[in-house]
Amino acid sequence: MHSPRPMAAALALFLVSSSAVVVVAGGMATVTPSDSGSVVPNDGPDYGVNNSTFQRLWSEDADNGNLSADDFDDANVSSRAEFAHRLARSTDIPFDQPPQAAGDWNNGDFGDYSPGDRDSSIHPESASLEDGVYIKDAYVSIFATQPSTILHQGNETTQYVAPDGQVRALSDYRVAVPQGDQNGSQRERWSIDQTSIESVELSADGRTIDTGNGHQATLQYTGLSGSPQLTVEANITVTLRHVTLDCPDWNSSISGCDGDWTRDVETLEASKTVSTSQKVVVNRLSGISGNRVQFETHKNRVGAVIHPSTEWSTITVDGDVRARSNWWFYTAGRSGWQTMVTTTATNTSRAESSVRPVQVHAFPSQQAPYVPTEPTDDGKRPLAIEETWGTELTGPSLPVNIDLESADPYVNADSIAVSSTTLDESAFRKVTVQGIVRGQSRTVSLSEQQTVRETNLDLTVTEANATHAVVRAMVTENASDDAVTTGRVTIRNQTATLNSSGMAVVTISKPSLLVHGQYQSAAWWRTDQPYAASEDITKTPANFPDFQTLIQLAVVTILWFIPVAVLVFGFDYMSDGALLGISNRT
Repeated sequence: MHSPRPMAAALALFLVSSSAVVVVAGGMATVTPSDSGSVVPNDGPDYGVNNSTFQRLWSEDADNGNLSADDFDDANVSSRAEFAHRLARSTDIPFDQPPQAAGDWNNGDFGDYSPGDRDSSIHPESASLEDGVYIKDAYVSIFATQPSTILHQGNETTQYVAPDGQVRALSDYRVAVPQGDQNGSQRERWSIDQTSIESVELSADGRTIDTGNGHQATLQYTGLSGSPQLTVEANITVTLRHVTLDCPDWNSSISGCDGDWTRDVETLEASKTVSTSQKVVVNRLSGISGNRVQFETHKNRVGAVIHPSTEWSTITVDGDVRARSNWWFYTAGRSGWQTMVTTTATNTSRAESSVRPVQVHAFPSQQAPYVPTEPTDDGKRPLAIEETWGTELTGPSLPVNIDLESADPYVNADSIAVSSTTLDESAFRKVTVQGIVRGQSRTVSLSEQQTVRETNLDLTVTEANATHAVVRAMVTENASDDAVTTGRVTIRNQTATLNSSGMAVVTISKPSLLVHGQYQSAAWWRTDQPYAASEDITKTPANFPDFQTLIQLAVVTILWFIPVAVLVFGFDYMSDGALLGISNRT
């Protein structure tokens, strides 16, 4: 990938939501190709897409990393539009959700297509052309399937669509009229009587969904599921008029007919069917599950565990409080539509295309999931992400002309745990999950509720000496006094698992007077019955000798001191009391 460009990344924040921490880590392009302007259509912005967003739509343009901060100051930038234009030319700026602007642009730009006449076929460079007897250079191309998002995972891409959407298709052809003969006694003339794109049909795995006609067809679909293959099929028909003239009394000297010409008119009908297909995956967001969580130890704290079980962009609670995933989005023009080709019987010419569909792409960014909602007045965010988890996957390699960094590896976060100390418990009764396809969302009720129960840890030293101590730990629920049978107890550096009676025994070496222990359950979002942590401190009992040992110690001490006392008294007596002053002096 490219080396980072901090300047461009910082400036990119100008166009991205201020509450988001955006990943814009592009590369430095040393040379800007001379034809880079052709990547961005000349007829924009338009169709309700503002200038700033329009500039961001074309991520496949060549980026000029040599721009400095001076290129963006007030002296060199005459307007906000010029600022956006320069910024988009220096780096690619991702979207935090599938942009509505992509659909708006495609809907408007689709109408700019102008087909050829009967003698010419106008088609995008990517079109696959087919010939019939009279119908030549015929094609049908999918301009856009929307809403849809191309997901980049590993070395593969998958086009995801919503269950309900539309396919916009373009089609054209030319008619090859046979050459007539205007000389001699037998002559023929050819002309086009009628021609049309009689039908354009959309099918999914062979099942017809919708039909239209004409060079531009907008075909609707509803209720798709699974991984269907969408096929657009155009049926082109032409009616030719073939007139044959015959002179039965031909005068060769004057090369003319001395009598009446006999006339025979023949109508010939021809048709050609062309098709194109596209494999898609329907993301129905049907596997969402989860539960609410309350806490006995923190009455003002609430939470939820949500399992979208698929790629998602945002999860919204309480109307407008939301969490963002690590999936980000960019848009780029569809390959093969930058140039429009005009084909006739004798010539082929190319010109910059006036119809330029854009496609939404999703990639795993280096930005971890976060909460973009602004903090409250006291500085607290209304929502906290405790953890996201899922399958760890190898990051994708984005196209070389896309100036964005994807995470490698990354976690496909199909589960998330959130909590709040500012929202009410009712905020988590319903959550809305937005998918990676624009407009795709699903609101689900979290009817199941769990309680993180308060616990009590009781430590008892059952055996202790100078070298070790045996500590028994008992964990119970505060409310019911029932034994807690899951989790672990840690005392110093020793850990033990609770048994079916809620008890664990830990042996520690060189015990101190005070023994401190901790009970820790599995994280509340990873267990069916969560418990709160608890602590306890107990004392190591004093190691007093028993009564018999004390008697023996006293006897030994007395017996040891008797000879010492006799010896001391004898010395004092012999010294006539000079040693201790015990004996009388005379």
